Formats: sequence, structure tokens, C-alpha cells
Amino acid sequence: MMNIKIAKAFRTLSYEASCVLAGVRPVRLAVEENIRTYKTTHNNIGYDAPLGVRYWPQPAEIPLIRAPTEIPHNVINIFTDFSKIGGKVGAAAVIIKDDAVLHQSKYKLHERCSNNQIEQVAILRALEQIQNLQLAEDAEKIVVVNTDSKVTLDILQNRNKHFILIGNTGKKTERLEDQQMDSAF
Repeated sequence: MMNIKIAKAFRTLSYEASCVLAGVRPVRLAVEENIRTYKTTHNNIGYDAPLGVRYWPQPAEIPLIRAPTEIPHNVINIFTDFSKIGGKVGAAAVIIKDDAVLHQSKYKLHERCSNNQIEQVAILRALEQIQNLQLAEDAEKIVVVNTDSKVTLDILQNRNKHFILIGNTGKKTERLEDQQMDSAF
């Protein structure tokens, strides 16, 4: 009835037409949008969400992400990339040491993931795989992550960003450093 009064139309006007004439969004569409927004922000399992304050790492515990200055020949290289085509989203990572492929992986992700989230997932999954690889104990273990995402590198270096993917990548980097593996991005 409010739409009919706004549009100054007859009472026989349909609801849909009254919404168009009054310039008001139908209630059903507004409710569906609010439900999607709520699910995305509160049940954020497939997306990167802000990390709760109580889970923020102490500044001294945040591992340093640094650019490699001099890379010896026997390093473990991780190459990551992603692709978004027609609603299909995927990420891939390859782990190489001494020109030998140690591990290849690819991941299918939700179509709403941002480019940065996709790249961060690829980096995190590759770091998880490094921990599972059987490497010689006497070999020097330096891990270099090669990515084409400057934004992801900046977010990893920014100590004021507290998101789940960034936090998990930092924790994984710290665990690798505890295992005497040096990492560079």
C-alpha cells in the first residue's frame, strides 16, 4: 500500500509494478541480499575473514618476510599462480629443487574469492606441502616463494593486517623457520 501511495496509483496496481513506479526495491530482494551479506560475513568458511583480536600474534612473533638478496643454487623454489575464467577459479603451486619437481598441486576455489585470496591460498598450501616433503637432513633448506602478486607480498609484510589466510601463512612460515628452513618471498 505504501508503494501505491508513493506512486499515487490505483489500488488494482500489482505489487511488482508498484515497486517500479515508486522506485522501491521489492522486500524479497532486500531480504535475500541481507541474508547473503550475513552469511558471507559471519559464516566465512570459504573466504578470508578478519582475524579476531585475541588471535593476533605478538609483534615479536611475526616472522619477517624478506626479498631474497642472494639465492644459492640449491634452494627450494615455490612458484604460484591462479586463474579466473568464466566463474571458475583455481590456484596452482609447484615446488622445485635442483631442477626437479618435488610437488605439484592445484586447487579449485569459490568464484567469489578475490585475486589476492587465491594467491594467498596457493602460497599457504605450498608451504604446508614443504613441511610434508622428505628432504635430506644435511642439505641447507632455503625456501623462496615466487609470486607475481605484489599486493599479496605487501599484505604479508604489513604487520597491521590481521586476516585468517595471512595469519596462517605467518604461522606456517614460523614453523618452517623453527625447522631450520629459511624463507624468502
